[in-house]
Amino acid sequence: MKKVLILLLTLTLVAGFAFAQEKASSVELTPYVDKGEFLANVGIGWGGLSGGAEFTFYRIDIGGILPLTFGAAARACVDPGIFDANWTTFAAGGFATGHVGFKEINLPSGLTFLSNFDAYVGLGIGFASGTSDYYNDIKPGIGISTFEGAAYYLSDTFAINLEYGYIGRIQYWSTWSYPVWYSTIGVILKL
Repeated sequence: MKKVLILLLTLTLVAGFAFAQEKASSVELTPYVDKGEFLANVGIGWGGLSGGAEFTFYRIDIGGILPLTFGAAARACVDPGIFDANWTTFAAGGFATGHVGFKEINLPSGLTFLSNFDAYVGLGIGFASGTSDYYNDIKPGIGISTFEGAAYYLSDTFAINLEYGYIGRIQYWSTWSYPVWYSTIGVILKL
């Protein structure tokens, strides 16, 4: 009896592993942002107008269920005094990016709308400059910059996104500095 139970348990485990291997290898993940794609985005919001472009060049699939895509991007923002008439700022930067897509994740029926989301982040170097009615000695700055965002895809090539970016600081007087950032709502197009 003991040998039969051990044999049945062994066969069950082997069959389970064989079934799991077959299922994992037959699933084809297709994230919203995939290797070899070119994206363009534009947005408006607090901090002015923003825009950028990105090319994705590498992808890995974690555990066969979660695709991560990596790329390179450029971002720029300009605030011509929309929210503060005394300042005009401009910033631009180059970034390494990462995306995590949720398109292929099996979710419960009430949460299927989450499969249209793509979350992303960028880290790089940026240049910021500006002018002001109050300060004559503004100096441009170069430094570490970042942006983060979430996109909701309405189709495979069009998304609405929320994005926050910090692209350096400008310096005025001798020790004061002013961060150049944006927080926008916009659109993303795959070209």
